[in-house]
Amino acid sequence: MAQIASIFRKFVPQFLHMIVLPVFFFTFMLLLRPKGIVEFLSSEWFGVHLTIMSCIIFLSVVITRVLYYYIPMKLNYTLYSFWCLAEIIFMSFFNALYLWLVMDKKMLYFEFVTSSFQYLFFSLIFAYVILALSLRIYEYRHKEFSHDDNTAQRMRFYDNQHNLKIVLTAPVVLYIAAEENYVNIFYVENGRVREYSLRSSMKALDELCQDNGLIRCHRSFYINPVHVKVLRKDKDGIMYAELDANDVRHIPVSKKYYDRLSEML
Repeated sequence: MAQIASIFRKFVPQFLHMIVLPVFFFTFMLLLRPKGIVEFLSSEWFGVHLTIMSCIIFLSVVITRVLYYYIPMKLNYTLYSFWCLAEIIFMSFFNALYLWLVMDKKMLYFEFVTSSFQYLFFSLIFAYVILALSLRIYEYRHKEFSHDDNTAQRMRFYDNQHNLKIVLTAPVVLYIAAEENYVNIFYVENGRVREYSLRSSMKALDELCQDNGLIRCHRSFYINPVHVKVLRKDKDGIMYAELDANDVRHIPVSKKYYDRLSEML
């Protein structure tokens, strides 16, 4: 299943969720007033309860989106949908706690949780869908308009904190090697081989490499097949790739990845 688009992990989308979700909930409930919501919140204090619930949603989303931004996770769209559902459940517990403490109703706490979840789910599901579609459309249009047949596609490398560290065109990248908590990016600049150490993991670069034509040839290496001059086997039977750049090491090639690499040469 396809991994979730990289735009979903950037800071601005998280900030949009923090703002849009509570505002959407407040507006939706205030204008449409779904059946039973006014009676549930008490008509006399409807606006007050609605405002406080929106503030609770804001604080809840701040917590969950900060976690989503900083915790390294690789999600597909199905798992991301479950994350959003868990986010609504998280909001429901805190909203229910507030209502249970301030409202004079003979209801158990988990009855408040159930009611809160129903109102939150059926209002916020529209906001989540709108945000998700907007992000996908933005990414699609951004890629479409930034694409130029006369220039190579750019690779943007981010560190573990999602800070942009280096931008390279795909054809200049020779290979990427993992080393403990870093990855070393080897590329050509002005005819010379350069190296850049990035605090990241190979797993975090999977989608970026695959989208730009680099393929995994070893557990610790990604290689650009454009620069592979020849595949050789040494006297010990170990396969490696020779690149077309000077003063560059031979890159080991695992049996697991050999067939795919050889097909692309």
